[in-house]
Amino acid sequence: MRHMLFRLPVAARIVRALLLSLTALLTPLSSTYAAGNEIVVGQIFDQSPAWIEAGRDYAAGAKTYFDLVNSEGGINGRRIIYLTKDSKGTPADVKRAADELVFNHKVDVLFGPVGDATMRALLDLKNPEMQGIAIFGPLTGAAPARPSVQTLRANYEEEARELLRHFSGLGLTSFCLVFTQSEEQQAAIRAVREAVRALGNTLTCETQIDDAGRDAKKAAQTVRGKRPQAVIVLGDTSVLGNFAREFPFKKMGILIGGLSLVNHTALMEIAVPAAVKGIVLTQVVPSPQREGVPIVREHVKAMKRFRDEPPSHLTLEGFMAAKALVESLRTGLNGKPVRREDVLSALMRSQQTTEASLATSDLGMMNTKSGKPVDVTMVRGDGTLIR
Repeated sequence: MRHMLFRLPVAARIVRALLLSLTALLTPLSSTYAAGNEIVVGQIFDQSPAWIEAGRDYAAGAKTYFDLVNSEGGINGRRIIYLTKDSKGTPADVKRAADELVFNHKVDVLFGPVGDATMRALLDLKNPEMQGIAIFGPLTGAAPARPSVQTLRANYEEEARELLRHFSGLGLTSFCLVFTQSEEQQAAIRAVREAVRALGNTLTCETQIDDAGRDAKKAAQTVRGKRPQAVIVLGDTSVLGNFAREFPFKKMGILIGGLSLVNHTALMEIAVPAAVKGIVLTQVVPSPQREGVPIVREHVKAMKRFRDEPPSHLTLEGFMAAKALVESLRTGLNGKPVRREDVLSALMRSQQTTEASLATSDLGMMNTKSGKPVDVTMVRGDGTLIR
């Protein structure tokens, strides 16, 4: 509680600043289009504290690519109109946002829904219009099984398995699992348990933690008493940050790992650098500093041209997802009139090709069973990542 009271004003300032920057970044909703000469892309955000930073970076990368395409004449001569709606991740707010985009603004595709709750609420909408619209590149580690949804990133289960494999490759054999009781994390929890058994290792303890990390001290005490060699934390940035602040893992010679939707910069705000240094995080795209990788080089160049901010893993992920969407539409529509059913058909036809192109070996990353890449990084004391 002491931490929450002390940090709240700082965290509030960060959230307000992010909201302002996100508002400035995104295209406002508009109904003034030159009909038939655009492809209208809609996006729904969860701007709650747990998702606002990830969503802001993802949108910055996506908008950078859409701006680049528009500056070069659009998709087969059609300009991309990029519209966004905020939601708090609640079913009612997601429904209102989806209704406005789908019915009022006639979007051709829903791109990059941000957040587990947002994605779950979208899939629960039963009206026929929603069944016939493509959902492309959601920013979530959940794995929705629906033909109209095209996911590009590895899911939580695949990331957790690769993280455990990394730790096992270091010779570690005993692990503790710290997890939030969310629907989306259940597959990852099962994956950790199964991978531990398959590798002949030991899951020394499992302990649940509040979805905001408020009871991190209790969880840390449980793990400390078991003295594992590594701890896998399945939770967002606040969960991992609060746990690391309470758990002296470096003094105990223990490693801590989390998944890619943890924002390593925000970890520095929640826990001091000394408490964050050495945390291991999975990533689903290459480092934005690896300019020897063609897509990274393209991203960095475009960010310098269109955005006044440094690239990150999530701006790169948004950029790559936007590029995959554009390339699929450019090939699949082939100059035909834009209709939702044609967009959905084009994206479904291109799904295997798109996933293969994003998982090619020139990314220099591990490929999971699904072919979607996962990398492993470590947080430096200055908040940057080392591969």
